[in-house]
Amino acid sequence: MADAAWLSAGFGRAAAQDTQAEQPAAPVYPPIRQITVVGNERVEPETIASYLAVRAGDPFDPALLDRSLKNLFATGLFSDVELSERGGVLIIRVVENPIINRIVFEGNKRLDRDELLEEVRLRPRMVFTRAKVRADVQRMLELYRRSGRFAAIIEPKVVEQAQNRVDLVFEVQEGPKTKVSRINFIGNKRYSDGDLRDVLATKESRWWKLFTSNDTFDPDRLAYDQQVLRQYYLNEGYADFRVVSAVSELTPDREDFFITFTVEEGEIYSFGKVDVESEIRDVNEDLFRAFLLMREGMTYNAEAIERTIEALTNAAGLLGYAFVDVRPRLNRDRETRTIDITFNILDAPRVYVERINIHGNVRTLDRVIRREFRLQEGDAFNSALVTRSENRLNRLNFFREVQVEQQRGSLPDRMVLDVRVEEQATGQLNVGAGFSSLENFIFDVNIQEQNLLGKGQRLNLGLRLSGARQDITLGFTEPYLGGRAVAGGIDVFRTRLDDSLFNTGFSQDRIGFSLRAGMAISEYWTLSTRYTVRQDDIQLTNRGLESFIVNTLARFQQFQGESDEDFLERIAGVDVDGDGDVDRGDLDTNDSGAVDFDEISPFINRITAETIGNRLQSILGYTVGFDTRNNLFRPTRGTSFFFSQDFAGLGGDVTYLRNRVNFDHYWTPFAGWTLRLGGEAGFIEGIGQNVLTNDKFFIGGPRIRGFDNAGIGPRDLSQGRQGGALGGTAFYIGRTELFFPLGEAALELGINASIFADVGSLWRSQIGQDEIPQCDLSLDQFDLWVQTGETGGANFNCLAGDSQAPRVAVGIGFSWQSPFGPFRIDLTRALRRQVGDDTQSLQFNVGTAF
Repeated sequence: MADAAWLSAGFGRAAAQDTQAEQPAAPVYPPIRQITVVGNERVEPETIASYLAVRAGDPFDPALLDRSLKNLFATGLFSDVELSERGGVLIIRVVENPIINRIVFEGNKRLDRDELLEEVRLRPRMVFTRAKVRADVQRMLELYRRSGRFAAIIEPKVVEQAQNRVDLVFEVQEGPKTKVSRINFIGNKRYSDGDLRDVLATKESRWWKLFTSNDTFDPDRLAYDQQVLRQYYLNEGYADFRVVSAVSELTPDREDFFITFTVEEGEIYSFGKVDVESEIRDVNEDLFRAFLLMREGMTYNAEAIERTIEALTNAAGLLGYAFVDVRPRLNRDRETRTIDITFNILDAPRVYVERINIHGNVRTLDRVIRREFRLQEGDAFNSALVTRSENRLNRLNFFREVQVEQQRGSLPDRMVLDVRVEEQATGQLNVGAGFSSLENFIFDVNIQEQNLLGKGQRLNLGLRLSGARQDITLGFTEPYLGGRAVAGGIDVFRTRLDDSLFNTGFSQDRIGFSLRAGMAISEYWTLSTRYTVRQDDIQLTNRGLESFIVNTLARFQQFQGESDEDFLERIAGVDVDGDGDVDRGDLDTNDSGAVDFDEISPFINRITAETIGNRLQSILGYTVGFDTRNNLFRPTRGTSFFFSQDFAGLGGDVTYLRNRVNFDHYWTPFAGWTLRLGGEAGFIEGIGQNVLTNDKFFIGGPRIRGFDNAGIGPRDLSQGRQGGALGGTAFYIGRTELFFPLGEAALELGINASIFADVGSLWRSQIGQDEIPQCDLSLDQFDLWVQTGETGGANFNCLAGDSQAPRVAVGIGFSWQSPFGPFRIDLTRALRRQVGDDTQSLQFNVGTAF
């Protein structure tokens, strides 16, 4: 054919190009008689022909053929396309791209397969193209760079399979984290490099920084640091400050970055005239002036301006003006270096709540959410009540996230509160095992539902077994009885305490139930009442028998002037079987299987003798509480105060009045830091009878860290070092604790740290001098006895620790919300103690779920 030359010359294995030649007339091309597709395996010829810009009968136009070629390459279905002509037939030869059989990642450890797969656009059964592979590699490299690994290398490999299929393998070399080795500053005169490094989010890498990820290079963090620097200088009065440049240089080994900030500080400014102009006619401007946080002559501070705008907006919100606009107007005088500022409060109508929309609650009923709101539809808007409502919803612990947005309503004086919640699981089945320094090995089963049927009701069943106690409880709570803001509930319980828990020498078995009710007195004050019926069974243990009898007999002999003959005669009167030891068998005089306490009563102290036996307790109590904490589990701000009284004596065998008070205050002195000041105290007084030992207070770790469980307070040393705790009827505890951050990585892992100081005491054992004499021992004598067992001739058959003198301990604690359960460890040192106290420098609790 005459025109075959132009086709072979203009088209081949690459894209055709239009050829413009100067000709006296437009060329005439022969028609396409037929279109033939060659080389296709999966793609139908009709599908390939559909991408062409020409059809059979059209002329062999180079421009249209060029467009057809580009269209075929653009589909991504082919690795090569060739157009040719033979005898008026347009032949399309294609080489199809293979199909991906599977995608494999090798060498990745820091990022798992799912994380990498999210960045990969290719999937099995998709068409393989090298362009898409390159794009996927770049996305994965960017992911590694965002995690601080700039030395990461990803090489894609293709493994050919049958039927034109391939396995796509990404070989990953993650490399080390790229650290920030040095941060330098140029142009800073007022503040040193060290001062400026302290305010940056990016930190220099050092070997001891184990719990931080801020020493890895992050471009987004670098951009944030420029804003932090600017804000820092603006808060110090440098209104003309600017960051000229922030340069990051990567070392040749791609393991370290050097960052250099070039800054211009400028001059320091002061506030000039400060005033407020309000366009709201119903509000006096003097009211808004009370919220100004700066005065004339003060150093210029940009943060103070922002906080003043927020304070003025909140003040207007408290008055019902929701959409008020506060605009600061600044006038800078460079000669005097002063800045005049006027806060202009634009006019806005008083706003009312048109409606409250709730979104995201799939399970929780609308009324459960609405009853926590301090505002109802039709009420005048109040920003403080909106914030309080949001806090109340968060405190329910039903939702992972709560957002209350303020939107304009159908009229200028109407607003819509849009509540969006994200529900979280409220039912829990926990089966745990762990070890405690107080209770040894622990096995715990707990079934709990905090939001039963979406009604906000709470149901829980718990079983706890340990080396010192066994508990089983069943409880139910209805937060709104009869649709009113009155909570009610019932608890049924069975508890058994081993003598090792408080080192008292006897075991306690309790069974009973409690009825309770509570209501809100005001927004932050609550009143709760309770009634408990409890049966107590108190029995001496074998260790207690030995301690109470043998050691007491020895005291009679050694310190009350008994002769050897009198002592042997007394022992003979108790040692029924004549084996020389006093045990439980000697005290079961009637072969009933139980101890005859009349037989041993002469040898034990009065309080212990009165405690042993079965008694029914009928207790009525109440608690008045005040609570503004922002979170019940890990508060960072707010105050709590609780005062409670319990009266036993409405029937039953025991009569007493118990009083307790508890106080805590939290605030955040710096971002990420929380300071806690708190304390508690208690006093119990028997009415017409002594307070039984099992009703007394026992104080020690973990309530006063640095001391063992029941480690402080009155103790009968004649019962040995590991026993003899008598409890007390009065106590006080004071706590100071500072929680400090360990870095973003620790925060993500749920690791917290704190330093603390605890002080407290327990006294008033109600043991008389005629029963057990007071100890006259020094701490050195006591420590020698504890370490070696040697008395050095001192009298250790005495009462120690029955004193109001404070015990003081300091320490550092770490807690971790691990995937296997909570873990806490405290390292402490007792700075002040008394004779008889049992100190403990390491306390820990760890649990695991399976």
